[in-house]
Amino acid sequence: MKMLKKLIEKFLTREIITYLVFGVLTTLVGLSTYWLFSEALGIETVVSNILSSLIAIVFAYITNKIFVFRSPSWEAKLIVREFVPFISGRLLTMLLETVLLKLLVDYAGLPNMWVKFFLMVIVVVLNYIVSKFAVFVKR
Repeated sequence: MKMLKKLIEKFLTREIITYLVFGVLTTLVGLSTYWLFSEALGIETVVSNILSSLIAIVFAYITNKIFVFRSPSWEAKLIVREFVPFISGRLLTMLLETVLLKLLVDYAGLPNMWVKFFLMVIVVVLNYIVSKFAVFVKR
């Protein structure tokens, strides 16, 4: 019981909880814009994913900066130092997600929205690791 309490204290920090909350919101932004582009507007899978991912990336940067990692300065020098690795990490995970989405939906015939949701969960975890250890590092 004591070990379980230590695990909970270690992993249920304010930072992780707020990251999960904004991760869910980012996922909703990504899913809703992906649905809009791919289903409502009929835009091709890869283009829809890139557009929705870019919108979600901007949303995630702002919310991560303000609420999760509490990086208070909006000084241009700091923005560049944070945003360049943030966008780089997000673009890498977007590329991974896009390739897997193309393979699993367009070639394997798996359900579009289910695959997108599953891949977004994986991306949220990878993005936390990148943000925590490469972007919003306390200097």
